[in-house]
Amino acid sequence: MNTNRLLSLSLLLATAACGSIPTQQFTFDAVDTNEQPRPCMLVVNDDWPAAAEKGQYVNVAGDDTLTLTIPFPSAEVEVTMAPVIVENGKVTRVPKSRKEARDYSGFVDEPRRLMLGDPKLQWFILARKSGSS
Repeated sequence: MNTNRLLSLSLLLATAACGSIPTQQFTFDAVDTNEQPRPCMLVVNDDWPAAAEKGQYVNVAGDDTLTLTIPFPSAEVEVTMAPVIVENGKVTRVPKSRKEARDYSGFVDEPRRLMLGDPKLQWFILARKSGSS
């Protein structure tokens, strides 16, 4: 009977250990091609409403970064640094898609796939959209 109990306990512990989703903390920053701070919103796994709701912004109040703990339910997580326009320290319009961010800001967004072992500091360089000045 002790063997069955020990086996059940081992199975329960193994299931609990496998059930947790690993997380990793990253710090994000964005600049333009002139190395000036570029205001952006960081979108994780294409969840635009969550990015806006959680205030996942960089360089809105000046030259600042965003530190975010990201869950990794799979080997890779997609993040997109989406450009925004800021006036008086506030985002003028929260984009709801990559196209809207590009069209409104005049800058190209930058998507990237992150893995757990990637560097903790993630820099993005955003270029102007073709035909923008």
